Amino acid sequence: MIFSIEKDKITDILNTVEKFVPNKTTIPILSGIKFTAKNNTLILTATDLDIGIETAVSADIIEEGSAVLPSKVFLEIMRKLPKGNIFFNKKEDKITVESGEIKLSLPCFEPYDFPEIIPEKSFPLLRISHEVFKKMVKQTIFATAEESLSRPVLTGELLEVKEGRFNIVALDGFRIAWRWEDVDAKDFSIIVPGKTLSEFSKIDLEDEDKDFELHYSDNRVIFKSKAKTITSRVLEGKFIDYREIVKVEPKVKVTSNTDELLESIERAYVFAKEGSKNNVVKLDIKKDVITVSSESEAGIFTENVKCKTSGEDLLVAFNAKFLIDALKSIEYPEISMDFGGEVNPMIIKPLNVENHINFLLPIRLRSEG
Repeated sequence: MIFSIEKDKITDILNTVEKFVPNKTTIPILSGIKFTAKNNTLILTATDLDIGIETAVSADIIEEGSAVLPSKVFLEIMRKLPKGNIFFNKKEDKITVESGEIKLSLPCFEPYDFPEIIPEKSFPLLRISHEVFKKMVKQTIFATAEESLSRPVLTGELLEVKEGRFNIVALDGFRIAWRWEDVDAKDFSIIVPGKTLSEFSKIDLEDEDKDFELHYSDNRVIFKSKAKTITSRVLEGKFIDYREIVKVEPKVKVTSNTDELLESIERAYVFAKEGSKNNVVKLDIKKDVITVSSESEAGIFTENVKCKTSGEDLLVAFNAKFLIDALKSIEYPEISMDFGGEVNPMIIKPLNVENHINFLLPIRLRSEG
């Protein structure tokens, strides 16, 4: 394998691929990045077996071949090389790298034991804009559960098409975040790890790759664009029937300015987080005003936020962090909130927008007196 490539080109692609190299592994070859040189293209592959990436970049290929380079030292030295072309030459179990007057030699693995991350056959599920998909993930992923929970299915997000609607849903037992878009695709339902969706959302596709395809094969999901392919295992299990859960009979309806309420709750959170682990913030709803309050050893906070209300007065408490996450996910200037009561759920969504829902369970307040 002999090829040359411009330094900035190789470091850009390495910065993406390195995120998929496991920090710790009992399989030495997985600590490396596979290089494949063919057809004037350099293909880089990395995986931890749960999630993997294959991405391609143009290069001057002199002799085709492949090798797996241990990533840690290689990545560090690549970043420190001067600008200009870098020349690579693999002979037996070593690869030499030349950049101007610099020459170095690195050990490498033979590629035969490196796992193939892209299945030979897969079934296309959906084609969608990468920007739209990233936004949908950003507006929901905060509601996934922590890895330590006993129900691993909740550490992922549900991706499904049902009756012409593409849904992305996350829930952790206390809240639900749900976004959808109308699509022309057949029904499917898979649960994808939150880590996979987070990494895919951070990746910039090439300018011509504004859309990508979602595929499925043998308990793996595949995200395909022109130059990059990411694969991941899917999570097995049954997702909760979120459609039924989010049906709330409102006792109180409120409309408010998104930023004004968010900023007030962020101020209340400064005090709330010094108290119990639930970060309790109270919302005292009366005619056309919400009094936001929190109390801890750090002090007491209260603020009145103007709004429009209908229904009865209500005093209800929530985890301030959960409220902040929900409000930050909304990109519209006004929100509507439907409160089911002091012990029943609340729905937050953009005003007059139907494809984005946040569901939150309240914190039960102790009876006074």
